[in-house]
Amino acid sequence: MSWSRWFPVLLGVLLLPGFVQVAEAGCTYSACTNTTAVDHTFSAGTRWTFNIQTCPCEGLVISSATFTPKGGTPRLVLNRGSIAEIHVPYLAGTPRFLDISESTSGLGPNAIPLTAAECAGGTLLAGNRVCKNIEHHDYAWKYFNTHQHSENVSVYMASQLGEYTYVNLWEFHDTGVIEPRLGLTGRLQIVSPGAGYAPYGGRMNPQSEATPLIGLSHMHNIYYRLDFDLAGAGNDAVEQLSFQPSNVASPNASCATPGQCAVNVVTPILTEAAQDFVPTAYTSWRVYDKLINNSDGRKIGYEIVPDVHGVWSGMTAGSEPWSSHEMFVTRFAGCESLAVGNVPPHIAPSCTSVPSHVSAMVNGQSVDGQDVVLWYVNRHLHKPRDEDQVNMPIEWMHFEIKPSSFHHKSPLEL
Repeated sequence: MSWSRWFPVLLGVLLLPGFVQVAEAGCTYSACTNTTAVDHTFSAGTRWTFNIQTCPCEGLVISSATFTPKGGTPRLVLNRGSIAEIHVPYLAGTPRFLDISESTSGLGPNAIPLTAAECAGGTLLAGNRVCKNIEHHDYAWKYFNTHQHSENVSVYMASQLGEYTYVNLWEFHDTGVIEPRLGLTGRLQIVSPGAGYAPYGGRMNPQSEATPLIGLSHMHNIYYRLDFDLAGAGNDAVEQLSFQPSNVASPNASCATPGQCAVNVVTPILTEAAQDFVPTAYTSWRVYDKLINNSDGRKIGYEIVPDVHGVWSGMTAGSEPWSSHEMFVTRFAGCESLAVGNVPPHIAPSCTSVPSHVSAMVNGQSVDGQDVVLWYVNRHLHKPRDEDQVNMPIEWMHFEIKPSSFHHKSPLEL
């Protein structure tokens, strides 16, 4: 366990006046280890192959993820996928943890050895730090009295950062979907005494007690780095997809009444960009290969589909310029691996004079027909409640990376 944040006292951590955070240099770069190949063919006939690695800062890393449709040709999807930062700002203003780079020694050194019981029915890998499992779900599809059940192969690592336990899980579905998920559990990190904290969280002790103990509300901002190499590096491009109201007549209606009609809008992203998720526009992003078509003549691609409970911006006018957007599109650069703290010793010592955070990586380079990297930020607001004592029920954050014309029909039926 890393004690680099706060020593645990009373319901996680009791933050007393004058209590000082223990200083730590943060994570230290070294080469990733424990490379293990995963190769699984589903009962539906589709197949995923990928490698897992364990790295000091990012912990569990996915590389060379390749999907094969039923009876089809294998194609590379994701060259490398990782968590590139976990930003945890508390709503009282401080602290503002950077759990991957600066505030702890990283997800890798703090990975918890798993027991066979925790990985029931699965296989322990990477020195018992990773569990691989095959999971069976409900319907892959159903039509009248016919159906097919779905499967996925999953891998996960659990890391203990202070009182929080992060479960970094990646699901690879038989439909070609990749679903990164992060589980938040463990114990409350900061519980502070005094009525002045009441607006900033939820009370944890009985109302009858004179001094309230407030579990402080905070954000979990998870920065994912997704290096797409669709069918190989290069020749990729990115577009934003949105849904917008329209008052232009459609083939079916006049569209004169507000809210009656809406259109799909596709906006090419030609240079490096920082973009926002807009709930009313159902924003998503698609990366595609400019040279390869499916058999219906459409460019093969994958779409980032958010599952968002809310949006948030940090101190955008101050020290957190990287906190105000949900998507960053950059051209691949080998030394750009962390979303924040992208400097030695957190990255390779040879990486000097590089952008220190993802916002600075957006510097006007073309991403049209290039090797592109998408940095997606998933957000969760944790408002402590009575039920979070003592061991917090796990909260799952997730999003989907799903095929978009990567095939010309369902990959389960090719």
